[in-house]
Amino acid sequence: MARVFIDGFEAGDLKLWDVVYGGAVIASGSLMNGVYCLSCNSTATLYAQKTLPAAAEYYLAFRYLGMSSNYSYCVCSFYNGATQLGKILRSPATGLLTFYRGTGAGTAIATGMIPVPLTATLIEVRYKPHDTAGVVQVKINGVFDPGLDFSAAPKDTTDGATTIDGIRFGGDGSNYPSCYFDNIVIDDAAWPGDTKIQIILVTGAGAVAAQWTPISTPASLNFECVNENPASETDYVQTNTTGHLDLYAAGNLVGSIESIKCVQVQALVVKEGAPTPLNLRLAINSGGTEYEGGDNAVPATTSKAFQKVWQIDPKTTGAWIPAGVNALEIGMKAVA
Repeated sequence: MARVFIDGFEAGDLKLWDVVYGGAVIASGSLMNGVYCLSCNSTATLYAQKTLPAAAEYYLAFRYLGMSSNYSYCVCSFYNGATQLGKILRSPATGLLTFYRGTGAGTAIATGMIPVPLTATLIEVRYKPHDTAGVVQVKINGVFDPGLDFSAAPKDTTDGATTIDGIRFGGDGSNYPSCYFDNIVIDDAAWPGDTKIQIILVTGAGAVAAQWTPISTPASLNFECVNENPASETDYVQTNTTGHLDLYAAGNLVGSIESIKCVQVQALVVKEGAPTPLNLRLAINSGGTEYEGGDNAVPATTSKAFQKVWQIDPKTTGAWIPAGVNALEIGMKAVA
């Protein structure tokens, strides 16, 4: 395994996140990369939290911009269910990061030696909760922080569970965030590195088109109903037929691309009435072959964004290359 989740907030919303408290997507301007970023800039508990497959450890990478404040900044925290396993705070006085084990105020177990400035900074974190073989490691702009290289056994990095199934960015209830985030990457096997996330929007019809019904005023083609950014909930496609598939051509990558770590396909979905298909699969067409992700139960009443990560190009079984990404078709299939 490797990449589990990415979000550069370029969809203009927080619908990929499972719990959001007060945090908001804002125009990033010169703060971060791209058009949007996550704002938790307040002296209040603002955060976005992602539910993840339970794992023994996770690696994170994200752009972080702390703001001047009288409060300790809570950067990120790790959970098993509702129980906080540990968290990282940034001192407003020194800029140094400290890892705290446990719930509430927690127990400080390691403090960094590299200050995090009040400018956009790449932070990477590796965390393994364990009573005797725990790991906490942090990189600042790609450099290991020697004060936060807490990895040589025996190390106790948890007061409870030894698996992580939730990660929160922003405040934890005890400490306010006062910061911005961008380009969040979660991996279960390796350091993500300096990663930037680009959004690629639908540009035209794909190999399988018009199985779903476009809903738009004035009338539009299918692809014209799913190409807005941020996504529109009044201009969309719908189906009540199991097996219906829509594929769409998409735009190209921009700029100089050194390597491509993954492709993540996203769709904003909601259920109306009592439809026959109850699940949705995200799909791609690479090199003329269709590939589908797993089933996602479509919610009623409130829309939700689903995502599927393809770590490698399934057609070539190798790393993605720009030409392969540029030729991709993306879409979705209604399933029982």
